[in-house]
Amino acid sequence: MIISFKKISEFSNKNVDFYTLLLGENELTEFEFFLDKEFPNHKSEIEIMFNALESMQSIGAKSYFFKDEQNANAIPVVPTAIMDANKDDFGIRLYCIRLTDNLVILINGDIKTHKNPLMCANVKSHFENALKIAKKLDRLLFNNEINFQEINCLQDLEIEI
Repeated sequence: MIISFKKISEFSNKNVDFYTLLLGENELTEFEFFLDKEFPNHKSEIEIMFNALESMQSIGAKSYFFKDEQNANAIPVVPTAIMDANKDDFGIRLYCIRLTDNLVILINGDIKTHKNPLMCANVKSHFENALKIAKKLDRLLFNNEINFQEINCLQDLEIEI
């Protein structure tokens, strides 16, 4: 499957560029698919997520905004009190890849119903995509084929996973 990257201009600014993915021939980006989902029992997590994205616009994509999950990341980082109050699942995950303080790829996600994302039907494919893409990008960086410090370094990039 061919992956291309699309800048999310409504979130990007001088402090951080946010990108998302177009998978194959899809017309909607992965982040647009995420935004189209309904999470009525997780309004506080959605609010935390958007507050984190807004804060990143001001100060950059600092590591403390992200939950590390192997080579990928997830947001939001939810306070323990909110997680403890939710007994039905493990909360919302928006999988992403934080490349630098100034460059983030927002992918897709859902409600995580199992502690291990690979055992959760809702998030497994999003998590696997994040891992595959992060691995490909790491390889490009290692081979000096990309520089994440360059402006618009993902703009015309296509990779295959």
